[in-house]
Amino acid sequence: MSEPLVMIVDDELGLLELFAAMVRPLGCRVLLAHGGQQALVLLGEQTPDLLILDLAMPGVNGYDVLRRVKEVPRLDAMRVMVLTATGPSVAPATVDPRIDRWSSKPVSPREFRQMVAALLAED
Repeated sequence: MSEPLVMIVDDELGLLELFAAMVRPLGCRVLLAHGGQQALVLLGEQTPDLLILDLAMPGVNGYDVLRRVKEVPRLDAMRVMVLTATGPSVAPATVDPRIDRWSSKPVSPREFRQMVAALLAED
């Protein structure tokens, strides 16, 4: 079995690198997207096993990315983890059935790795 591919999308470069450093030891290949527009381009070329997505980004935001994901049948099996400073309790109408896990920033490295490992282990 090949290494799972995890795409991380955030508009903050430092957070992209931090999250990537936490995912790589899990035996994953990591694809970084600096913002929603770059995520859409990469999702047109790649089929990640897991998408870790920030919602609050300038320009093409995480909600825009989620809408696009729903339109691409080959991405149906991809897991989606939202990692954002905006929690679902703030805007319940934005909770999307396409989201497999929702976590607020900041998140502890241990908790983050556990969530990623659990999502990758699900069938």
